[in-house]
Amino acid sequence: MKVAVIGAGAAGLVTAHELLAAGHEVAIFEQSNRLGGVWAFTEAIEDDLLGRRPSARIHSSLYAAMRVNLPRDLMAFHGFPFDEPVSPEGDARRYPHHSQVLAYLERFAEISGVSEYIRFGRQVSHVEPAGHWLVDGERFDAVAICNGHYSEPYLPHLPGFETFPGLALHSHNYRRAEIFAGRRVALLGSSVSGADLSREIGDVAQAVFFCGRAFRQAPPLASQRSRIKRCPPITRFQDSTIYLAGGERIEDVDAFLFCTGYRYAFPFLESTEPPPITVRHNWVQGLYRQLIACAQPTLALIGLPFRIVPFPLFQRQARWFARSLNGCFALPAQTERRLERAGEIRAWRASGVPQRHYHFLGDGQIDYLNRLAEQCGDAPVPDWFTRLWTAHNRHVRRHPNDYRDRPLPGN
Repeated sequence: MKVAVIGAGAAGLVTAHELLAAGHEVAIFEQSNRLGGVWAFTEAIEDDLLGRRPSARIHSSLYAAMRVNLPRDLMAFHGFPFDEPVSPEGDARRYPHHSQVLAYLERFAEISGVSEYIRFGRQVSHVEPAGHWLVDGERFDAVAICNGHYSEPYLPHLPGFETFPGLALHSHNYRRAEIFAGRRVALLGSSVSGADLSREIGDVAQAVFFCGRAFRQAPPLASQRSRIKRCPPITRFQDSTIYLAGGERIEDVDAFLFCTGYRYAFPFLESTEPPPITVRHNWVQGLYRQLIACAQPTLALIGLPFRIVPFPLFQRQARWFARSLNGCFALPAQTERRLERAGEIRAWRASGVPQRHYHFLGDGQIDYLNRLAEQCGDAPVPDWFTRLWTAHNRHVRRHPNDYRDRPLPGN
């Protein structure tokens, strides 16, 4: 089949590789002039620091000092190890700098040969099903969407935020801590980026107030001696004062950083009627196994799940899709695909999973990947991968502030 791959980041590159290995014809559409997707770091930031209405969207959300939060050997593509620095002056640490990931992807594209299939400077504006697929008017038999989901900032509503007079930005437009030097800074969002940036900013700021749902039971602010204080969720703003759940408040805040994650966005599908997929409360609806459109199985979305080991998951999904296009295994009928999806939704709701977390996998990624493997005739996830994933998570829990700089026990 002739397959369009949208995006030349990690997902797009490995998807093209798996499609080519299965004998398909591939064209990769990349909006920028370089490969790497979110791993292609830039110092540039948007004119709207909150990312709501920039005149031009910056794709990468990396900050200058960012190091990966997974062991390099865990995150490698199968058959293409990431266990040595890619250049003599490279970063050989177990949790390397982001520049090493970009170098790894560049090397993968060159050695695998997929770089020759990339059409740079080609931002896709319209994808339309018409018995086949039209991608900006060009005909394809299938489409793999690999546009990532770390570029469209999510901003929760905070009452009174419009009265805040200080510096405000989303982590998407954060590059270096120096802009917060000497300031009283509040951050919202208690996940990975919030934890990392609170520590980095804490080295230069006068004080950092780290706010989020994970800190609902945090001790009173007056009793916390650290320069980084953990705070319950924010209830409202009033000028430079932030009110917290539980009644406390933070006064004289002069900088605020949203570390609140990102939205799924597929602008090239927005004018398609009827849309093959929809997004509601940051859940991409209408998918079978979080991978293909239930109604149109020649449309794949590679890499939607989060809290996963991304590169191996991209590769497994891509291999499943490539083999499905070849007819290597029989897909269930559309009715059965929809019934399976409905069953997943019932299970999530019964377990109290918020809709915005329907793409969360975490430890469930091993079972998810093994289900794909069993269906398409791939090998199951190797035991070493599961052991290393478990050891890494234990390591992060024990040393949340400096796990990247400590040896990983037993590995």
